[in-house]
Amino acid sequence: MKYAIWFVRLLFAAWMLPAGLNYFVPLFWQPEGNMPLSTELFHALFDSGLFGLVKAVELIAGISVLTGFYTPLALVMCMPVSFCVWYWDTPLQGWGSASSIYGWAVLICNCLLCLAYVDRYKAMFVLRAKVPA
Repeated sequence: MKYAIWFVRLLFAAWMLPAGLNYFVPLFWQPEGNMPLSTELFHALFDSGLFGLVKAVELIAGISVLTGFYTPLALVMCMPVSFCVWYWDTPLQGWGSASSIYGWAVLICNCLLCLAYVDRYKAMFVLRAKVPA
């Protein structure tokens, strides 16, 4: 099981690191979408400045998952970004499109990694939290 989690961590980091770094250091062409709604969403994020924040979260999550530094926190922080990547790649680009595979991969990897660290999150779901003495 440990090796499966490491594989998913490497797969997730292999996606997040270049995707996040590409905004700050151009490595490859940034797709803007080929459907009207996906293009509008991309330009709205880019024009509002939120695209830089998304890319910073991707970069931080990739580094964290790769190094193990605050990994559970970075995975939770990256979940909204992973969901938006899935939403942009799958419903907006098309359920049968090639980008849909990447959207599903990012969301599933993030969910699986959060499940792998579920013991770290248990304290957040206590019904009545007690103040430490």
